Amino acid sequence: MSEFKSPPQEHQRSTSTGPGEPRTRSEYWFQDGNIVLQAEDTLFRVHQSILSRHSEIFKYTFSMPQVPSQKDDVIEGCAVIYLSDTAEDMGNIVSLLYDSSR
Repeated sequence: MSEFKSPPQEHQRSTSTGPGEPRTRSEYWFQDGNIVLQAEDTLFRVHQSILSRHSEIFKYTFSMPQVPSQKDDVIEGCAVIYLSDTAEDMGNIVSLLYDSSR
């Protein structure tokens, strides 16, 4: 299995989604990612297949039809999934999936 590298720090940037709603890209923002997860104000652009492979909850979530209700529900062509998890918890989960071979 190939090792995924975290993007350099300069790839982290804030995105304004409207008044008072800044969002920050996490270190897990992969250009070839096909899904964006939002936990608190932090975005994670990751791979749906990797999350589905390792998590029954994500597998079920992705099997449900996702219909964007606002223009903000799509970022750079990727659907946004809003999570109730903290950004720190989501960062830890994503880290386990992507960095476990380090």
